[in-house]
Amino acid sequence: MTANLTSLKFLRTFRKLSCFHSQLLLLRGSSAFRTPQIPEDIDPFPLFMKDEVQKIMNDITGVDLNRSAEMKWSKSPSKSTIKVVPDDELQKLQAHAVKKERSKIEQRPPFMKPREEINKELSRDPEIAPVMTHNLLFIDISSYTRPETANKEKVVVMRDTEGTLRMATQEERDRAIQIAFPARDRRVVQSTFFKPESIQNALQNCRYSYILDKVCVQYDPDHPEFSRISKQIFDHILERGEFDALRGTRHFGSLAFYLALCRQETPLVLDMLKRKLVLDACDYVRLNQVVHPKKLVPFSPPQQIDENFVKKLMTSYLKQRQSKELKLVWNSLCEEGLSEIIQENTTQRKLISAYLEM
Repeated sequence: MTANLTSLKFLRTFRKLSCFHSQLLLLRGSSAFRTPQIPEDIDPFPLFMKDEVQKIMNDITGVDLNRSAEMKWSKSPSKSTIKVVPDDELQKLQAHAVKKERSKIEQRPPFMKPREEINKELSRDPEIAPVMTHNLLFIDISSYTRPETANKEKVVVMRDTEGTLRMATQEERDRAIQIAFPARDRRVVQSTFFKPESIQNALQNCRYSYILDKVCVQYDPDHPEFSRISKQIFDHILERGEFDALRGTRHFGSLAFYLALCRQETPLVLDMLKRKLVLDACDYVRLNQVVHPKKLVPFSPPQQIDENFVKKLMTSYLKQRQSKELKLVWNSLCEEGLSEIIQENTTQRKLISAYLEM
C-alpha cells in the first residue's frame, strides 16, 4: 500500500511538472496561437454519430489500462487486494478490464450545436395582471420519464406578472425539469466552479478530464455552457499540445472530432506520429476526410492496412498540409522502419479486439 501511494505521488508530481514545462514553452510563442472557429455551415451532430466516425474515434482513443488502474483519492478508500491467479484467469480479468474501459469510452458526449433560445408567446391577458404578484411556472408532470427525455419532451410554460402566458426559456426549463425530475449530481443553480475564472484555474492544473466529467453531469450536450467550456478546454489543450492528457478517456474522441471540424487536426497528427502511433494517425486523417469530403480526397482503407496504403494516405495528406515538422517526423519514421511500427500498432489493436471478443 505504501508503495502504491508513493507511485501515485510520483505520477501526480510528474504531471504537474509536465504541465509547468508546457506552460513555459507556451510563453515563448503564445502570440502565434489562433483560436479555432467551428464552421457555421456544418451540422456536427450527424457527422459525429456516423458509424465510421464512431469506430475511428474508438480506435484512436485506445484502451489505457495503466491509467484506469491508478489509485484515486476517496473519502472511504478500500483496502488493496493482491491475488495470485493462473494465466487463463488473468486473461479473463484483463478482458473484463478492457471491456469496462471500452464501455466508458463509448459513452462519449455527442458534439452538437448550441440550442436556440425559446421566445414564443402563447397569450396576452393584461386584465389578470393586478392579481399576479409573482411569476408562475407550469410543467407537465403527467408521467415520469428519464431526465434526458424529459428535457426534450416536457411542456413548460410561464405566466409572468404582466399577464402574459409564454413558453419558458431554456434556463427556466432547465430549473423546472431538474426540480420535477432531478438528475443525479446535477444542481438546480449553477455551481461557481463553472465560472470562467474557476475553469481557468483548473486548466492551469491540467485537470482536463475532471472538468469535462463535471460538465457532462451538469449540462446537456446542446447547452451553450457545455459548448463554451468544452471549447475552452480543447483550445487550451491544442495551445499547449497536451493531447495525451485525454488519450484513453471518453473525451479524446470529442477532442479529435473538434480539431478535425475546425481544420486544426495537424498538431494531433504530428503528436501521433511522434509517439509512433502510425495507424492512429492514418485513421485520424481518414476522419478528417469524412468531416470535409469536399476539400479532401477520400481514401477507402483495405481490409488489412499495409505499408503501401499508409504511405499513399500520408503522402497525400502531407502535400495538402505543407508542414515542415510533419514531413521531418514522417521521413524519420520511414527511415526507422515503417513496416515494423505498423506491425506493432496492429498487434496492439488485435490484442484489444481479442479481449473485447472474449
